[in-house]
Amino acid sequence: MKDSRPRVLVVAGFDQSGGAGVLSDVKTLEAHGVYGYAVCTGLTFQNERTITRVHWYSESDIFEQIDLCFEQGSFEWVKIGVGRSIAVLASIIGHLKQHNPEVRIVLDPVIRASSGKDFWEGTDLEGFDLLARQCWLVTPNWEEIAWLYPNEDIPEVSRRLSGLCNLYLKGGHHPQLRGRDYLWSKGELRVLEPSVEAGAIYPKHGSGCVLSSSLAANLALGYALPEAAVRSKRYIEQFLTSNKTALGWHRLPEK
Repeated sequence: MKDSRPRVLVVAGFDQSGGAGVLSDVKTLEAHGVYGYAVCTGLTFQNERTITRVHWYSESDIFEQIDLCFEQGSFEWVKIGVGRSIAVLASIIGHLKQHNPEVRIVLDPVIRASSGKDFWEGTDLEGFDLLARQCWLVTPNWEEIAWLYPNEDIPEVSRRLSGLCNLYLKGGHHPQLRGRDYLWSKGELRVLEPSVEAGAIYPKHGSGCVLSSSLAANLALGYALPEAAVRSKRYIEQFLTSNKTALGWHRLPEK
């Protein structure tokens, strides 16, 4: 019998630890019952604690991988993670839309590794606005918004960006209210509080990748954005409480 599960294409880096990048993305998709195809933007030389360097693939290499994936059928949802620059990410989105003009992009703007390694070659504010306009959902964390828009009010920036695309602001790096996430859509705000039943939280390598991939999975499964956001928040909480190490375990929360 033909498997009717939805498919999501992920475009991101390759992390040997499996905690972040395409390996983590595909694990997350599989846990949700979604089949993941993966395109690598670069090879990160790292483990869950440190990163030494990145070997970036050329745009033509990335495009060739995308073309081969689309040979097997179209994708309605694509999750994009780390890329070399805003310009490269914009080119990738443009190439995806040549295959499917209606493709919905979930962009996780991975600007800097937790170890301090910068990924992007410069952060151009105007360029990011144009990039966000090409996406369906953007999922920055508190620090990433601050890096992109220094000295600006983050809630106001979020409200403005939500006029360009949907925005899920991850609250794990909030200076006071850790774990409170913010979903912005067409200027309207929904606040997602952490679950009181979640238990002890242990920081995890790649948790931002996991949350964004969970959102892409739930959207591909047909959930409306508000419900997808709630389900994804419960998923990341299960991931963060799964063990005391830097690498989380993937499984759907018990109902």
